[in-house]
Amino acid sequence: MSAWALVTTIGLGVAGAACVLGCEADAQSNGYGYAAGSGGGGGSGSSSGGGSTQPMLVDVDPNQTMSATPGEGVGVFIEYKTGGHWRIWWTCDTSKTGQSCAFDNIVTVATGSITNVVGAMGQQSTSPTAPTFQGVEATTTTTTGIDQMTFDTPFSAGETPVITLDAKLDGVENGQYLFFVQRGQINGGYRGMLTDPLLLEPSIP
Repeated sequence: MSAWALVTTIGLGVAGAACVLGCEADAQSNGYGYAAGSGGGGGSGSSSGGGSTQPMLVDVDPNQTMSATPGEGVGVFIEYKTGGHWRIWWTCDTSKTGQSCAFDNIVTVATGSITNVVGAMGQQSTSPTAPTFQGVEATTTTTTGIDQMTFDTPFSAGETPVITLDAKLDGVENGQYLFFVQRGQINGGYRGMLTDPLLLEPSIP
């Protein structure tokens, strides 16, 4: 079970992001089993150490899915479907620890907008009949279930939108809990520490 709390929007500008060619925290240490779906292309970029003070920029394969057993481990999972559709979901390790996880997950865009938000709240920036946002935030108390938010990032002037994810667990940012699929692998096979916040862009729009 989870409890949703108020969510506000923060306009977050990002400059000077470092690029990485795949990034992965050690997924096995969190006790997860993952299943990558069909589809998706390879990511691209250049390598950067996980200790960077600037957010890493990573590519996300489209149309890939991940799986995790709720309650068995802590993780924040980012999935993307072609056409600008995002799903971010998260789990806790309550079955092992008996403790809940207080998540505060914020997604922002420096350019463009976020639309069709489900499972989070945001600051409206246009017409109330078709709301768009610069950022959305979801706060949950997560135990043995899956919590999530879905949203779209429409393409504008041929630009591929980049989202920034700032994920806090019990008020602390920690990149080891962030997971996505790149080049057909969890976090592109990268074994270093991801930055949190993390910048993500689809490898294929």
